[in-house]
Amino acid sequence: MNGPWRQETAPARTDTRWHVEVPGVLAWGVWAEKVPEHGEDAEPLLEHHVASGRGVVGVFDGAGGAGSSVARTDSSGRRASSAWVASRVAALVTGEWFRTTVSQPALDEEDEVGQLERELGDALSLMRPGERSRLNGRMVRPMPTTMAAVTYCLRGDRVEARALWAGDSRVYALDPGHGLMALTRDHTDEQDALEQIRQDPPMTNMLTASGRFRVQTSRTALHAPVVLVCATDGFFGHVVTPHLFELHLLRALEEAADAESLGALLEERVRGYTADDATLAAVALGFDSFEDVRTAYLGRLHTLVDEYGPVPPVQDAEDHRRWQEESWRRYRTAYETLMPPQKEETP
Repeated sequence: MNGPWRQETAPARTDTRWHVEVPGVLAWGVWAEKVPEHGEDAEPLLEHHVASGRGVVGVFDGAGGAGSSVARTDSSGRRASSAWVASRVAALVTGEWFRTTVSQPALDEEDEVGQLERELGDALSLMRPGERSRLNGRMVRPMPTTMAAVTYCLRGDRVEARALWAGDSRVYALDPGHGLMALTRDHTDEQDALEQIRQDPPMTNMLTASGRFRVQTSRTALHAPVVLVCATDGFFGHVVTPHLFELHLLRALEEAADAESLGALLEERVRGYTADDATLAAVALGFDSFEDVRTAYLGRLHTLVDEYGPVPPVQDAEDHRRWQEESWRRYRTAYETLMPPQKEETP
């Protein structure tokens, strides 16, 4: 977790996951590196301001291909890539930005996001390696990382959520009745979520030290209780079809005895199917206890299982492809209900 939990209560954590429970707000994070100490995802971000009921959760995925150059070498000779440094710098800056702006509620929305973009660009530029690549082109990005964060404010039975993102990490609302709904739209030319799983398309926008990026924002009013989820593509990009990410979340929730065991179960599940670092940060708003969270989603889990059934064995590639497409066709409408419109990318 980056930054302190804004309450006397500190997060309970292991090296790879943490959880927090305070009145009205439960949160947990999972940080699963494929290669320990060399993962390019930052630890998940969580900040909560008790007095105002506002908070932020987020994830940051350093782009290893574009940021594979060495950015830092410590005293022991251990090297850190530009992507490794970039994701962590972006997480720290976003947490500090939230702590600053939460005390300035009158700050204009555009100015607030502009401030975040400037602070991210300045910090990434400051950490940029002194020796820069002679290569030029769109795919060469100094200090590249995605971000997917959501600020929230709980007001009675309403949650005011604002997604902030760059790249292909995502923010979701997990609703007990409607399931998983995307609050962000990937910055890729391919916009179909199933095709994104199949193709892993290149990103058209991400945070970089060049400053040529934008942080897209989208506000959504939600009904509590609800869970907000931020995830890097290690969680959702390595499933067979999009609804399986939600199924993994709900299966882990069903089996969990408490918030601590939920994190362990999510980590176990994602390590079983991903081929990448995988990071998740989630906050449950409007629930009285963890048991209330677990119970609230049992009906949705049964709906998913009844409607889609188990993944069929891959005996015939064409039959399997048809099953993917049919399940996605039925799942897509609800999944995209809150997705913001596509916007032109920053060059």
